[in-house]
Amino acid sequence: MIKINRTPKPPELTELLQTELTQEFILTNKSVWNIDFLKNKLLDYSNNKCCYCEANIKEESKYLEVDHFHPKEKYKNEVLEWNNLLPSCKKCNGTKKDHDTIMEPIIDPTCIDPKLHLKYWCYRIKGKDEFGKLTISVLDLNNSERLVKKRFEIGNAIQQKLEELNELTSEFISGLQANTRRRNRILNGLKDLMKEGLPNSIYSATTAAIILTDKEFIDLKENLKMLSLWDGELNQLEIDISNIAFEVLV
Repeated sequence: MIKINRTPKPPELTELLQTELTQEFILTNKSVWNIDFLKNKLLDYSNNKCCYCEANIKEESKYLEVDHFHPKEKYKNEVLEWNNLLPSCKKCNGTKKDHDTIMEPIIDPTCIDPKLHLKYWCYRIKGKDEFGKLTISVLDLNNSERLVKKRFEIGNAIQQKLEELNELTSEFISGLQANTRRRNRILNGLKDLMKEGLPNSIYSATTAAIILTDKEFIDLKENLKMLSLWDGELNQLEIDISNIAFEVLV
């Protein structure tokens, strides 16, 4: 989960339309939120990811589910309030279900930076406080099969890539392969890897945390600095992924 910047509500959702559809929902319980322009706007600002677990929505559930942060069954007048609508995968929406977020608040990532209340440890998300712990419980953010296993697979792939880049760098330093092709392979490989920790990538908060705290990354960065190859783009990538990486519990 990362902080998401909510965009203004779609212009098609006029006050008149919102009022009419809200009344229709109150009277008929019809799914008035199933509107393409609403869903497209939600997908745009979340980079096609679930706002809670960061899974690719199309991979996770094949379609977007519009989550009503304050449950529509209890707060019917908010059924089309733009600030109450969030992009969610089917699993997170189904797990959260009708949890009353007013009586028992959890993290709304469009309002609160999750980093303030969540941290990372051994492919699991931990709460820094009771607010974070309740959020994890309500959304089942440590579902072993669906999320912890996926984080492990990502972490393992990152570590393998970093080990490979360090081996290439060692050969570059020794003079065995000190050519432009080898240099570019190292730099482009590391940049591509770090881009996986940017906000538009799936599971970016945990990916960024894994990269930044891996000893292979720390060693690689030191060697590239020694070779004067740690450039401005790498520096900016490190800053960008540091902004969303979960604190790692040691």
